[in-house]
Amino acid sequence: SSPAVTHLKGLLRQVLRVTIKDRRIFLGTFVGTDNSLNIILVSTEEYRINVEDGSSHSRYVGQVMIPWPLVTKVEAESCWEERLVGLG
Repeated sequence: SSPAVTHLKGLLRQVLRVTIKDRRIFLGTFVGTDNSLNIILVSTEEYRINVEDGSSHSRYVGQVMIPWPLVTKVEAESCWEERLVGLG
């Protein structure tokens, strides 16, 4: 398989943080994609952050499929840990 597919397989069962165009953030375990590259997460929390006052609201949404055209950013948990180590 291609390097891209190998990398994608390496993300299976990792926690991903997916940001979409309306600024919602989904934090869940990556279990796959479909042919259109829509992202499938399980055990997912959805976060909404109010830009005006900085308040946030979250809810458990379970399993979600996030359409690829809505995605603006995808981050793996290992990326967050690397950033924290760099700050320490």
